[in-house]
Amino acid sequence: MRPVRKTFPANLLLEGATALVVGGGRVGLRKTRALIEAGAAVRLVCPEALPEFDALPVERVPRCFVPDDVRGCKVAFACTDDKHANRAILSACRAERVLCCCADGHWAEGDLIVPAVLRSDGLTLAISTDGRSCRTAKEVREELSRSLARVSPGVLFVRGVETAAPLPPAETLATRLSFLNGLYGWAFLRTCNRTELIAWAAPELIASDLLSHAMHLPGPCHAFVGPAAMRHLAMVLAGMRARMVGEFHIVGQVRDAFEEARAQGWACGHLLDAYAEALRRSQAIRAAVEPLIPHVEVEELALEGASGRVVVAGTGKLGRAAIAKVHALGLPVTVLFHAHPLEGEDCRPLSEWRQAVEGADRLLCALTVAEPVFDAADLTLPTYDLGAPRNVRGDANVKDLDDLRGAYLLRTGALGAIQTAAEQAYEALS
Repeated sequence: MRPVRKTFPANLLLEGATALVVGGGRVGLRKTRALIEAGAAVRLVCPEALPEFDALPVERVPRCFVPDDVRGCKVAFACTDDKHANRAILSACRAERVLCCCADGHWAEGDLIVPAVLRSDGLTLAISTDGRSCRTAKEVREELSRSLARVSPGVLFVRGVETAAPLPPAETLATRLSFLNGLYGWAFLRTCNRTELIAWAAPELIASDLLSHAMHLPGPCHAFVGPAAMRHLAMVLAGMRARMVGEFHIVGQVRDAFEEARAQGWACGHLLDAYAEALRRSQAIRAAVEPLIPHVEVEELALEGASGRVVVAGTGKLGRAAIAKVHALGLPVTVLFHAHPLEGEDCRPLSEWRQAVEGADRLLCALTVAEPVFDAADLTLPTYDLGAPRNVRGDANVKDLDDLRGAYLLRTGALGAIQTAAEQAYEALS
């Protein structure tokens, strides 16, 4: 029976050290290649060697072994087909205090054994049976190799659309995603103008496009992988991917998405680390662009170019501010109220909006409501939706807060300066 020895697993640090290999056959060739891969300088001692050795960077000593060959070596491998020669190599190593591995029946008398090794993407796996069965160690290595081929290191991945896309409930999506091999963690980001899957996944899974099919996002989608995904997420958190550049509430929305993912068990450690890093980078971006974002009252933007009667829907704080701006321009105003009319104003109930807008120059919506009260398809005059949440359903003939502010930034040239500062700030972090 083969002897069994207790072992202590360790990785030898051989980079730059001299390693002796005695024997130019197949066993010696395997040991030599492994030593070269570890960065060792190999001294090969043997009268004859396989032709494959000619292409390897080794110090060739074309003769039989002599005890002086072990001097200056950190480790030695006795790989000849002569058990007496291997025993002599082991004895010489004992005298010089050099670690020795015998690749024959003397292995149990040596100082180390070489396990079956698997290397993949910076990962090293060593399998040993403590001498019981080399065949078993190799079979386990092959099985692990097949498993690693299916499980690659993950990368950050973002796929989505810049709109509020209809999706199944999060639990349904989670069930669908949980069947995908190589998806290690995910979070769903859903806002009024953004729907995204933020994931940590294997490159092979990303390339397969199975994640895209699982999400069923409508229309043209954007997708970012690795460093590009980190840049995108940081820019989103900094408000640089919003319709209104510099918006701040997106930070809370992304935080809520990741808190949900953490609570539901969808997020993995790598994904949470990526989110924390993106948040850190976004703070630097925001600090760089904040001084460049002009502050202008949105009701002033909505009244630019007005020359006739203006209808204002809403008598709250925003509605009263808009009414005051209309008066300051010397224009007539009609006020639509939901519950409380304003004294001294031409007020009409909200239900009479169709009559109120006839012949008007424009409609400013400034109601505080949970759901839209107007439909864009019913409005034929220029309409400005200043409400949050929105007062108007649909986009025809309607400009909202983000449209007004975005157009102002573009018109004044501030948008270009902000985007340039954001990119420079991000590059400085790299």
